[in-house]
Amino acid sequence: RVRGLPVLIDISFIILIVLWGQHYFTSGNTRLMSAGFVIVLGLAASILLHEFAHAVIGQRFNVRPEYVELNGLGGACYWASPMRSEAWPRIAISLAGPASNLFLWFLFDQLGELQTVQSNRMVSHVVTTLETANWWLFVFNMMPAYPLDGGKALDALLGKIISNTNAARVVASLGLCLAAYCAYLAVNGNMWMLVLAALLGLTNWAALQNANNPPWQRWN
Repeated sequence: RVRGLPVLIDISFIILIVLWGQHYFTSGNTRLMSAGFVIVLGLAASILLHEFAHAVIGQRFNVRPEYVELNGLGGACYWASPMRSEAWPRIAISLAGPASNLFLWFLFDQLGELQTVQSNRMVSHVVTTLETANWWLFVFNMMPAYPLDGGKALDALLGKIISNTNAARVVASLGLCLAAYCAYLAVNGNMWMLVLAALLGLTNWAALQNANNPPWQRWN
């Protein structure tokens, strides 16, 4: 528990972290292994902060979080109470997670400018790696597809302009296009892109089939 909110760590998250840091842990270099350990902890903390940002903003709008889960796809915040039907609360809750990564990117960028950090090659590498990781976490989560935060925010925004059903169809269609692009990038044997293509394809196809459901029900 962190501040009373349960945090579940799925075994797939541990596998993801180990695979991501494998080149550090198998380098045989003590300094690189230590740097890899710090980077892995920093990445896990960045993902956890992302999910807690969702939870905190959700509480501001009287949407009670049930627990946070860290898993092989990063993480997820699950809700104990129904999601708000209004668009702006849903947009704010969605964008809170990417905003936390944008803040961390700025923080690590400023740390990287310090002379004491630049003078130590290994510390500079750790800071730069975490800066880059948080930037890509921000960019990735802002993509207009389910189940990403950008897709949920776009769903809520379009729902104010067109019908909720058509909003879901637009986001799901964009998600399928993104899945197809990831599959194209996976042609060269990129395992991560292949997994991502499968996740986005299945999720957005299911969203397309369930487009008639109210958006606040689709969230859970």
